[in-house]
Amino acid sequence: MIYDTGNEIKMRILLVRHGETSWNVDGVRFRGQVDIGLSVFGQQQAEAVGRMLQEEAIEVIYHSPMVRTRQTAERIQQHQGSSQLIEEPLLIDIDFGDWQGQLHSEIFAANPGTEEAWHKFPHELVFPNGESWYRVYERINLLFKRLRKQELDCVVLVTHGVVIRIILLYLLGLSPEHFWDFQIETCSLSEISLEPDGVFKIVKTNDTHHLSKNE
Repeated sequence: MIYDTGNEIKMRILLVRHGETSWNVDGVRFRGQVDIGLSVFGQQQAEAVGRMLQEEAIEVIYHSPMVRTRQTAERIQQHQGSSQLIEEPLLIDIDFGDWQGQLHSEIFAANPGTEEAWHKFPHELVFPNGESWYRVYERINLLFKRLRKQELDCVVLVTHGVVIRIILLYLLGLSPEHFWDFQIETCSLSEISLEPDGVFKIVKTNDTHHLSKNE
């Protein structure tokens, strides 16, 4: 999805979802903060997004503490000259608590009504011993307040599908019911611009053209 960028910008923020893991294909699971690395194909995806961004003058690559995002960020950095790699805790995936590592089908079967809530009102779900949707939103708010103050031209945020969707809702001022409106595929690229007046604008979402060359 492409948006109007306007004219002069202060900073470009490139959002990259991590590459594929075995849990992205071996049944649909609540991954969250389970620390699982990239699959072989996920490594190829990360290499592809790194090559696609190699002409960008990226100053800092922020990544979630999860190994799958760090591995993706490292591939991007390998194609850069002097970009800095920084672990950013605010970018970590949502904590699904007791549901982490469980198949969606198992959780939905054991908790009637949960499947409909997940697909329609995920922000209303309470994950046992986990984190609320709104806590992630608060993290994103803190992160973007910090980014507004930075004197950088181009940064990359390597994070997770849930986090990127919430970032887009936050920046567009949309209600949580629009969470599933955005498709965010593994190693897709979304772009945000910070305008001189301090307003963030979305340039594009879920760009995967670089991955088609890798298939």
